[in-house]
Amino acid sequence: MIKLILTDLDGTLTLDKGTFKVNLDAIDALRRLEDNGIKIAIVSGNSYPVIRGLTTYFGFSGGFVAENGCVVHYRQKLTVCKKMDKNLVKEFKEKFNVKDSWQNEYRECDFGFSPPNITDEMKKWAEEKGLYINSSGYAVHIALKPAGKSLGVRKLIELHNLNKEEVAAIGDSLTDIDMFNEVGLKVAVSNSDDKLKEKANLILNLKSGEGVKEFATMIMEGKLWN
Repeated sequence: MIKLILTDLDGTLTLDKGTFKVNLDAIDALRRLEDNGIKIAIVSGNSYPVIRGLTTYFGFSGGFVAENGCVVHYRQKLTVCKKMDKNLVKEFKEKFNVKDSWQNEYRECDFGFSPPNITDEMKKWAEEKGLYINSSGYAVHIALKPAGKSLGVRKLIELHNLNKEEVAAIGDSLTDIDMFNEVGLKVAVSNSDDKLKEKANLILNLKSGEGVKEFATMIMEGKLWN
C-alpha cells in the first residue's frame, strides 16, 4: 500500500516541460490523496525556500527534498550533501559562459545554470573537480559528490519510517532516475525522457501535470492495483 508519493516539480507538476506554470488540477488531485491519508512530498532541484513555500501553499504534509537531494525537510531542515565552494561555482560560470539561476543566491550545495544543455567539456571538467553534474531540462546542476536525488529521498523515507515498497515517485527527467532507484513504484509522465521511461513500472498516458492527475485518479478509483 502506498503511503507516500514523491513528485518532481518542473515538467511534472507544471503544465508542460519548459514552463513554470503549475497545473492546478494536478495539485488539487494530490490534495485529495492527502485528504485520504497519503502524504505528498516534492523532490526537486529547486532551492529550499522555493520548495518550502510551494509545499506550504499546496497543502502537502510529507516534507520535501530540495537542491536535487541535498537538502531535506521533514519537521526540521537537514543538509545531506557537502556545501559547495563558491569559487567552483564562479569557475564553472566563467569557463562555460553560462548564466546563474536566480535561485543560486539561496542555495547551499547544488547550483543551477542556463542554458540547460550539458556539453562533453562540462562533463570532463566536473569529473576532474569531483562534481556531480546533471540537467533537469530547465537548468544544468552541479554539486560536490556524492549528490543526486537518491540521497535526499533515502533520508526522507527513513524519517517517515517507511520501506521503499510503501513509496511511489513520479517524474519526467533524467534527474529523477536517482529518485526512482529508492522507491517501489516508479511512475513516468508521458512526455518523460526515454531513459526515465525505461526505469518506470508505470508510464502514464498524459503529459506533465495531466499525467499526475491521471495517476492520482487511478489511486483514488482503486485502478492502480487492478
